[in-house]
Amino acid sequence: MHKILFLDIDGVLNTKFWYRKMDDDTPRDKWGYVFDPMSVTNLKRIVDETGAEIVISSSWKCVGLRELRKMWKARKLPGKIIDATPDCMCDERMLDMDIDFDLIDLGASRGYEIREWLSRHGEQVSHYAILDDMYEMLPEHQSHLVMTDSEIGITDKDADKVIAILNGMGNEKKE
Repeated sequence: MHKILFLDIDGVLNTKFWYRKMDDDTPRDKWGYVFDPMSVTNLKRIVDETGAEIVISSSWKCVGLRELRKMWKARKLPGKIIDATPDCMCDERMLDMDIDFDLIDLGASRGYEIREWLSRHGEQVSHYAILDDMYEMLPEHQSHLVMTDSEIGITDKDADKVIAILNGMGNEKKE
C-alpha cells in the first residue's frame, strides 16, 4: 500500500515571497527560478517522515511527466513523482455535465482529477493528502486537504498536518 501526496506547485513550492526576494543571484535553470527553499525543506520533511510518493496535481503537469521527473532530478527535489492526475475537464466529465447545474462545479476541477486518479489507483493507496493553495476540491477531500498560503508556501504547520494525515494520525479516511 502506498501513501500519496497530491502536490500543486504554484503557491506551494513557488511562492510570492520567494519571487519578490529574487535577484540576479537567484538560481535559475531551463524551468525557471528554483522553488522556494523553505517550502522544499518542508516537502522533504513530509516525504522523509511518511515515505509518501508524489502525484502532481498542478497545472505544471502540462509539461509532461518525463519533463517533471527531469526537473525533479536536476533540482534534487525530495520524493519520487510516480504520476500526474488526469485532465478530467475535457473528456467524459464535459460530456456528462448538466451545464445549468454543473457550471458551479467547474471550480472543483482539480478535485475531479484527484477523484479520477483515486478511482484508477485507489486500491493501492493506504492514505493520501492534498497540498494546494486553491480550493478546487470536492467535499470528500476535506479531511485530506492542507491549504497553503500562496504567499509563503509549505509552512512547518502545513507539513505537520500533512504528516499526520499520511501517517494515519488524523480523522481522515481513504475514500
